[in-house]
Amino acid sequence: MAFGKKVLRTPRTQNEAKTRMLSATSPFAVREAYNGIRAKLLFTGRGEKCPVFAVTSAMMHDGKTTNAVNLAISIASTAKRVLLIDGDMRKPTVHRYFGVENKNGLSEILAGLTNEVKIRKTETENLHVLTSGQIPPNPAELFASPQMDSLLDYVKQYFDYVIIDTPPVNVVSDAVILAEKITGYVFVAQSGKNHFYELSYALDTIQQMNGNVVGFVLNDVNGKSATHYGNYRSSRYAYYGKSYYRSGYSHGYYNNYYYSSSGTDSKAGTPAKKNTEQTEDTSAKE
Repeated sequence: MAFGKKVLRTPRTQNEAKTRMLSATSPFAVREAYNGIRAKLLFTGRGEKCPVFAVTSAMMHDGKTTNAVNLAISIASTAKRVLLIDGDMRKPTVHRYFGVENKNGLSEILAGLTNEVKIRKTETENLHVLTSGQIPPNPAELFASPQMDSLLDYVKQYFDYVIIDTPPVNVVSDAVILAEKITGYVFVAQSGKNHFYELSYALDTIQQMNGNVVGFVLNDVNGKSATHYGNYRSSRYAYYGKSYYRSGYSHGYYNNYYYSSSGTDSKAGTPAKKNTEQTEDTSAKE
């Protein structure tokens, strides 16, 4: 924790998660902030049939999942079909926001344990979710697999935008493995918490993997840790190489290593069958 800043605690229940979600009753300034982010992402993805954006951060508890959820909600409000994928297979949270079971999700698909892509409808029109599934022992390897390429190729046929919530860059390697598979990264930083060297190290890591950072979400700009909203600024960034110790992603996170290659493979595998179902209005448990 930097500068004495209180961390943004992960929501433990559906009710707690829902208080952070963008809605018609959210403050005007909050809705306009996300409208601005949305406009820039729509412009960035122009020319692609289905742009894919990964939402990430440098460290834990910076509000990346809440911003991934709210960006997906904001884009879906423009009548675009949006798929939100919980790519944080180490500490999955997206299912809590929508009150769905975290079963038969991303990890089972990538590990070949199911041939069914279980995409769930949400109460938000045009927004669907693919949960992370059960916690696997090898999330980084699953992201690098040909099955991930096949999955993205498959969902792009049915959606206008794909948003992927991914783990922090400075802690585990999962997010950067996607660098050459996606349109770009939306980088979330918490005001008053992240050190400059944390951010510059994360950005340098993404650049080394030929990743495209399309912009920042500056989170909690008013210094109130309960407020998970921020402003967005799109620009080109300067990258600085810094020595940084990558600490363990504790409390359920398995891997703690550097991923040195691009992790790209030839596309293979047969696309799985698509199945959509209505979200159940129940709180999901870990």
